[in-house]
Amino acid sequence: MIAKPQPWQPQPGMQEMTIRAPFIPELFVGGSRGPGKTSLLIGDFAADVAEYGPAWRGIIFRKTYPELDEVVEEGRKILFKAFPGTEYKVGVHEFRIPHPEGTVTLRLRHMETEADAEHYQGHEYTHIAFDELTNWPDLKAYHKLKACLRSSVGVKNMRIRASGNPGGVGHQAVKRYFIDPFPAGGQMIRDGASAMDRMFIKGNITDNKILLDRDPGYIERLKSVGDPELVRAWLEGDWEVAVGSFFSNWRTHEVAIPPFEIPEGWPLFGALDYGEAAPSNFALHTIDYDNNLYQISEYHRGGAAASSHAYEINKMIESCPFTQLKSGGGRKPGSIWADPSMWAKRRLTEVVNHSPADVFAENGLYLSKGNNDRITGWRVLNDLLERKKFFVFSGEWNRNTLETLPNLPRDKNNPEDVDTRSDDHAGDRLRYACMHAYRPARPAPAANRDPFFGGNVLEELDRAEEEQVYA
Repeated sequence: MIAKPQPWQPQPGMQEMTIRAPFIPELFVGGSRGPGKTSLLIGDFAADVAEYGPAWRGIIFRKTYPELDEVVEEGRKILFKAFPGTEYKVGVHEFRIPHPEGTVTLRLRHMETEADAEHYQGHEYTHIAFDELTNWPDLKAYHKLKACLRSSVGVKNMRIRASGNPGGVGHQAVKRYFIDPFPAGGQMIRDGASAMDRMFIKGNITDNKILLDRDPGYIERLKSVGDPELVRAWLEGDWEVAVGSFFSNWRTHEVAIPPFEIPEGWPLFGALDYGEAAPSNFALHTIDYDNNLYQISEYHRGGAAASSHAYEINKMIESCPFTQLKSGGGRKPGSIWADPSMWAKRRLTEVVNHSPADVFAENGLYLSKGNNDRITGWRVLNDLLERKKFFVFSGEWNRNTLETLPNLPRDKNNPEDVDTRSDDHAGDRLRYACMHAYRPARPAPAANRDPFFGGNVLEELDRAEEEQVYA
């Protein structure tokens, strides 16, 4: 007896809104846990199987191979019922759906790094999906796979769909691309960040009536996880929270302050985390008489060589409006603390060895090797935040820092460090600044153990004055 087809039906809310928008090329659904995101990705693919047949080709990505288990299970629930005779081929990780004109395929793949995206260049898909997009540290692989969205037979409404929750190493990249333009969602985004229209649709746990009917205690369990930030992310789908953030004591409303003109008596110095394919991040810093550390202005750019970075940083320093000299022009920083890897030599010819630090020196920017003790650097910065002694000029002057620092995730394998797969360039640069902004504390004199030796008041005053000088 042939089983009767049971087509998947979207639930009201996030799922229904997405299914009604096949004409939107890029669409991200996300928010709270449990609104049915994975089933939506499969259901959205299934919606056009009957119309296009074998011309409708799909692929779903997860970050790691074990994560695909959930997708396989959800796919069997939906596709086996909707299309009797569907098979899942374990060896090749794909669903094969029977159709009068041939077989429709939905492939399941894991893609851990951007380099893995190269394996799919030349492939042709009409439906591409990324489940838990925030598990990738950035959107580079996502954007590369856009080249695979094409059809040689003119299929309409080809599309990319992605899902995710707040948090994860890719939180900031997803938030910037999909959430920030319209945080409430439901509006078309048209800007220079993509050649295709895109949209964010917010999902809520209350959208998934099936889950709540079968598991009425699910919401209460989410409330009981303990961490208030995690509850807001998982229950409310709040993208402003910093789930698992390394800097749990970061408060943007306290750190970000209105810019002001830096007095000439305050020291001016720079810090630099260097990259060429990866971004370089440079910032001007100063310290006031109360030992408060300020970040004045920031440079952030990827995909450039050392000479280009040096040229742009020089321009930034010269034009910074908060450090202008009375004689004209911007103040030069007294020191620039930089990533020690910048001193690695590159052989250009048999007789010429060059390092990025050499290139910067040729452009008038003389660098000093920064202290690259990661753990101590993070501790110093955390201490400054705790004591409310670190401030960043608000607005566009330091946009990258204010976006990325609050969301830097903790390394799951080393809780004393940040996750280096995240956008940590501003954080690394800030470590160098913190490690060289303050003079190390002077060691306390050894205690005299002579029971017949007594101090005097003058010695105590001298010691108190000394401690004040080195505080």
